[in-house]
Amino acid sequence: MKRSQIRAAARAAVALLALAAAPYALADAPPFTINPLALPTALPYGPFVANQISGSSSQLLQVSGDTNTGSGWLTFGSFSIGGASIDSATTGIGAVGGYRLYVTFELTNVYREGGTGNNTAGSFNDLTQLDFKFYADPGLNTTFSQADANTNTQATVNGNTGDDILLAVGNLVDGITGLNEEGGATLNATQNFAVCTGAGTATLGGVPVAGGLAALATDCDNAIGSAFFAEPNPFYSLAFDAFNNTSQGVVINGNLVSINNASGTVDFNGQVPEPGTLALLGLGLAGLSMTRRRR
Repeated sequence: MKRSQIRAAARAAVALLALAAAPYALADAPPFTINPLALPTALPYGPFVANQISGSSSQLLQVSGDTNTGSGWLTFGSFSIGGASIDSATTGIGAVGGYRLYVTFELTNVYREGGTGNNTAGSFNDLTQLDFKFYADPGLNTTFSQADANTNTQATVNGNTGDDILLAVGNLVDGITGLNEEGGATLNATQNFAVCTGAGTATLGGVPVAGGLAALATDCDNAIGSAFFAEPNPFYSLAFDAFNNTSQGVVINGNLVSINNASGTVDFNGQVPEPGTLALLGLGLAGLSMTRRRR
């Protein structure tokens, strides 16, 4: 293949990639309103608008063949709107006299055949379970211990959790995890997001939950969740997660894997994004791949 043809193919592939990426760059996650005044403490923080929450997680996985099963936590450090962080003086999250938000979760993933092998650099796993509970810690008196595969230490939530409030629950719609080529861990998932509406009850997009979500919602004590996630009303029914870390955050010890300092974001919507741009992205990647093979 001539050099001019290679360059032309590369330019075409890049153009496709740009076209595929453009809708996501322009169509930001929709906004939502958080109302800290819903928490049963005298917090000096009023409602605010955001469209994303950022945080960091820890988890320990037990490996059995091609299946990884484990649990962990995710703590949130900030809200943002349009890519700009909102200061804690506005949100109250982590501030003096404020509150903390965190999630506990249980997950299972299964190695996707055709890769490099389970829990090896460049491998991918399909999520088959991702159940979570979303809490507020209005006293800022909850503590967190990181997982460690070397000592078989779980990622645990400690301290005074008696005053923590369950705001929402959720479970898996679809998702994927993996270890990138540098050895860092990645997770990208879509989950149902149901806000607590009373003792043992929650709603998903305004509809009372059933099945697995209903089982998670039995731990709801009140309707603070539906007041905290104030707008839209009913609140969005889907949460979208994207997290990764460096290779220094992953420890593999026999049949144990600990993943720490995985940072990322969560945003919300009422529908799954259209797959058309993903198809274009695939075409762009295919074009680049063909160019490399011909060279």
